[in-house]
Amino acid sequence: MHSSSDNLVFLGVDVGSGSSRAALITSTGKLLGIHSTPFSTSRPAPDYFEQSSDEIWASICTSVRAVLALAKVDPTHIKGIGFDATCSLVAYTAGAPDTARPVSISPSSKFQDDNRNIIMWCDHRAKNQAIRITETRHDILKYIGGTMSLEMELPKTLWLKEHMPAERWRDIGRLFDLPDFLTWRATGDYFPSRCSVVCKWCYKAGPESGESSSHTSGHGWPADFLRQIGLGEIADEDCQKLCGVGNAGQRVHFAGEHIGGLTERAAAELGLLPGTAVGGAVIDAYAGAIGTLGASLNGIQPTVHEARKRISLICGTSSCHLVMNDKPIFLPGVWGPFHGVMLPDMWVAEGGQSSTGQLIDYLTKSHSAYDEALSKAKSAEPAVSVYEYLNQCLESLAAKQSLPHFAYLTKGLHLTPDFHGNRSPFADETMRGVISGLDLNSDNVDGLAVLYLAAIQALAIGTGQILNALLQAGYDFDLICISGGLSLNRVFVKVLADVTKLPVLLPGSGGDAAVVVGAAVCGAVAFESQLRGPEAGMDDLLWNAMARLTKVSGVIEPEKDPELQRFYQNKYRVVQKMQQDQREYNKMMNE
Repeated sequence: MHSSSDNLVFLGVDVGSGSSRAALITSTGKLLGIHSTPFSTSRPAPDYFEQSSDEIWASICTSVRAVLALAKVDPTHIKGIGFDATCSLVAYTAGAPDTARPVSISPSSKFQDDNRNIIMWCDHRAKNQAIRITETRHDILKYIGGTMSLEMELPKTLWLKEHMPAERWRDIGRLFDLPDFLTWRATGDYFPSRCSVVCKWCYKAGPESGESSSHTSGHGWPADFLRQIGLGEIADEDCQKLCGVGNAGQRVHFAGEHIGGLTERAAAELGLLPGTAVGGAVIDAYAGAIGTLGASLNGIQPTVHEARKRISLICGTSSCHLVMNDKPIFLPGVWGPFHGVMLPDMWVAEGGQSSTGQLIDYLTKSHSAYDEALSKAKSAEPAVSVYEYLNQCLESLAAKQSLPHFAYLTKGLHLTPDFHGNRSPFADETMRGVISGLDLNSDNVDGLAVLYLAAIQALAIGTGQILNALLQAGYDFDLICISGGLSLNRVFVKVLADVTKLPVLLPGSGGDAAVVVGAAVCGAVAFESQLRGPEAGMDDLLWNAMARLTKVSGVIEPEKDPELQRFYQNKYRVVQKMQQDQREYNKMMNE
């Protein structure tokens, strides 16, 4: 068994787009182990992505039991649990976890397959509903950049109301953001997280809604807005269908705040002890920020004030860019500002790209030379991932062509990153990807490598567009803190630094682990919050835990070469022009 001198161990659970992960950390931030378990996604039609909450919970239980065995940690040492997940919509009947049941959201099964009860975050079925909600011009939309994203929960909820048979719609007693479903499943209590309800449900919170630093003063579900968009019956029932509790006596929890203990059933399934402290959940991108923003640089721990100078970039299937400020700054096309969704007294703005890792996968795997590249990567000595093999190809190609840098391989090949719409800074779901510069000699591995590089550069330029919009609006940052799977790709990180001209901080836990480590930090906060008691307040609990439990492994500096900087400046201009031209094409075709 684990024999650390202190027996305080914290568990983080992260539910991504295709797998659940469990990680254990000590009270000094040492990562004891991590385990991942995949789960399935159903794609019955274009832009439809459906999952099962039962399958996801089962995968979590597998991961937790496996990581306990891997790290040889006794369950009695687990003192707190933190959950994070994608912002997917979960449909359930009312009741306790022992009696409530999933409700199908799947039209392809005529809403009968209750195993498919989750509409994923990336599901775009609610396009028309999102447009109609935006057209209301309700004042609350200013907190999400003025445009309702079809990746949020209200368009999906309205889609269900308008497309489900009436009796099936009535079967839905609770609609959860996935992180809140997990804490309900674990504790049996309806205590939604502030992160979920403010960021994804248009829940009113913050000083501008009359709220003090307490939980209950002057905030809640916007009943007038719900009625205006067509969800009046939910407002009439005091919003009980949304996450399980309405405005009467509502209490939403800060990140990591103690909300209760594991039930007997959940503890038995997870292999843990009943009553183990569970903290308020967060959306997965916010867990990535928690796992990176507080880390020391050059041995110096940043203060909360200095943390505003850092921007968190979480790069996985999609990307999120999170930056904090002590005052609200509004910016069209960027979600937020959201109050108290990470640190209790800070505002967060959230830019994003709908498809990053997903875009790279799509372009590479659909290329005619992908299988050849994969085979060569596996047979290399030592074997490498297909993307590391392509990275090596880029360096080899640049050397063969006597280029001073591999970046110049794409001088004649340009790509825009909006294959799944543009989340930020344009908030335009109709935008699509464009490729310029294809020829008849690009069907080999070299051609695949150059296309792969063009995709990485386009994604970095997309991030540059978001960062420039934030800086122009008044945010002030000079360091990128990166996490997620793409942070492990050395070419992606280097191009990002060179395009944005900002240093990129790499997390000590390893980029892919930083998100689940952030969830474990919330588990540590749950334990400390439980010790303080419900009336003690959160104060600096989360920030202190972030500072204590997260590390830095290195910093990637941008190139200073003026020729390379000029190359990327020109590339940036080309991408902007391609995006503008696409809008013109759309206008022409709609005349």
